[in-house]
Amino acid sequence: MNVSQIHILVVDDAQLIRNMMVQVLKKAGYIVNTAENGQEAVDYFTEHHPDLILMDADMPILNGLEACQRIRDLPEGKNVPILIVTAFGEREWVDRAYQMGATDYLTKPVNWHVLRNRIHYILQARQAEEALFEEKERAQVTLASIGDGVITTDADGNVDYINPVATRLTGWTAAKAYGRPLQNVFFIIDETTGEAVPISLQRCLEQGEIDDIAKENHVLFNHQTKDYFAIEDSVAPIRDRKGNIIGVVVVFHDVTELVYKSKHDSLTDLYNRREFESRLKRILHTRTPTEHCLLYMDLDQFKIVNDLCGHEAGDQLLKDIALLLKQRVKEYNGYGRATLARLGGDEFGLLLEKCNLEQALKIANNIRVAVETYRFFWRSDAQETGVFSIGISIGLVPFNTEHAPQHDVLAMADASCFAAKHAGRNIVHVYQEKHAEQLERHKEIQWVSLINDNLTRENGFSLYYQPIMPLSEPEQGFYYEILLRMDDQRGNLLSPGSFLSAAGRHNLMPVLDQWVVKTVLQWFVDNPRYIPQLTLLSINISGHSLSDKNFLTTVIDDIRHAPIPPYKLCFEINETSAITNLSGAVNFMTQLKKLGCRFALDNFGSGMSSFNYLKNLPIDFIKIDGDFVKGIVNDPIDYATVKAINDIGHLMHLKTIAERVETKAILDKLKGINVDYVQGYWVGEPQPLKIKEMIHKS
Repeated sequence: MNVSQIHILVVDDAQLIRNMMVQVLKKAGYIVNTAENGQEAVDYFTEHHPDLILMDADMPILNGLEACQRIRDLPEGKNVPILIVTAFGEREWVDRAYQMGATDYLTKPVNWHVLRNRIHYILQARQAEEALFEEKERAQVTLASIGDGVITTDADGNVDYINPVATRLTGWTAAKAYGRPLQNVFFIIDETTGEAVPISLQRCLEQGEIDDIAKENHVLFNHQTKDYFAIEDSVAPIRDRKGNIIGVVVVFHDVTELVYKSKHDSLTDLYNRREFESRLKRILHTRTPTEHCLLYMDLDQFKIVNDLCGHEAGDQLLKDIALLLKQRVKEYNGYGRATLARLGGDEFGLLLEKCNLEQALKIANNIRVAVETYRFFWRSDAQETGVFSIGISIGLVPFNTEHAPQHDVLAMADASCFAAKHAGRNIVHVYQEKHAEQLERHKEIQWVSLINDNLTRENGFSLYYQPIMPLSEPEQGFYYEILLRMDDQRGNLLSPGSFLSAAGRHNLMPVLDQWVVKTVLQWFVDNPRYIPQLTLLSINISGHSLSDKNFLTTVIDDIRHAPIPPYKLCFEINETSAITNLSGAVNFMTQLKKLGCRFALDNFGSGMSSFNYLKNLPIDFIKIDGDFVKGIVNDPIDYATVKAINDIGHLMHLKTIAERVETKAILDKLKGINVDYVQGYWVGEPQPLKIKEMIHKS
């Protein structure tokens, strides 16, 4: 506190006392001015705003207490320290002085040492108060300026502050929100049920845990506009200097637009497939005796419009149909809730909650007639105009959520739509249990179609790599296995277990295996700098490819023209595939071994006669079945099996690889029995080959 800059006003009608006060205060380093009565004091303060006032109580024209009150009534005078100097010491007078706005008082005759110290203390307290006020004001300005909503409560969970963003989102002003329970102001409802979500602050208030209130499908209700906002929030405790919890702060921001985009199709503005499936899944989990219906709809002549007029016309047709579907669904009230979605391409889905078959058929036929009578106009240029009529095939599945359906409801509806197409198009086909076999066939056709389609699409299939780590003999370089993934064309990557069975039944495995080999070898053509660092690269070959002569010829030709040395390639063959096609496996291995390639027998231990065949197969590695490896820590039989496979492999001068090493405990057990290599999530997770470089410097 710089005393030389402090401005004090001395107010007293006695000149002698004024002069003595001025002399004492100037000697202490203050800037001092004087006034002879209360009115002069008010006028002086209005113009000059001194930092402190020493005011005599008993003065002519306007006494000190009335002057104190008038200064307090001024906007600038609410916080200025006013020290009353008086000879009165009665309790009633002292109480009145404080009521009129006095900061403190001194009795006459004045003790000058007390005066100096009292002024110093008051000014110091004023400075601390101003600093605290500025800090609070700065904090409030900051909270008012940020893009997040902020609400704070006291220790009982009642609101004591709400910033402008929170006011806009909740509809509560600061004045009306103050003192109300947080539940009333920050009102959350479940979007799917419409019910209020109770807010509990106990964990935060009692245990000091940071939490969130709004979960998935929870929205904030604005009590003024009746709007709903999707939000992300966090709730944290507010602590005092001693660490005691004195309230909570809720910070939240509006993600309505982001959530809307994540749930809706960008072209038609209908719900997307992901949201549709999410709502269907929620209904299926309710297990209540309620009837619902699902419609799977596919346009009949969309491809003609798209091929003749182009994608722009196709997109416009889809938008028009989406609008037409919306209108027709709204015309009927025979359901509790409707979810209309674009499932992909020219396919649409309609989920009718609390709707029986009779009502659903009315809606479905109304949609069919509306689409059938609709005419699509498209002008490709100034001279030519196209007019198209289209139809729609609809598969309808009624289901009751009290009992779980025997099949995937969406797949059942898709199969019914498929049946409607084959029955002549532009009809409504209701699914029945006798169509279960047809559903399975339809699923199979879908898998085959998806595999063939992805083989012609960029990024339809992708390759991942997973490290294989040596244990017994540290090696220079790197050892990896190549893994295949397929795009389901819905934004998800599928592992081979999802689609290889269908590919095998329809003789697609040689094509897939050939794609993998060509893609891997081409990767090294594009990235030859990684070849010197590579020790070995494993590629899986299915049993279906072992006896395919064209496949073997193609692989040999590809390897001969590839930059990677053949001895750095290892082909993994499943043990069961090798045993069931022993002659094909031996021929395949023999031909590639002439080039220098190596072989691993995958999933070893899963076959019934594994050891009998080891001597007949020209292999270099045994990959111990992961089902045994994962139980090696707690199951003595699994431990003994893994140890036996490892010991016999070493007796035959074969290297062993343990799969599915997912914990350090498993790794330690494998070290103890001298397994050569390990592979699994503890060693390293699969990484995309085309996105990241396969080999990293150690």
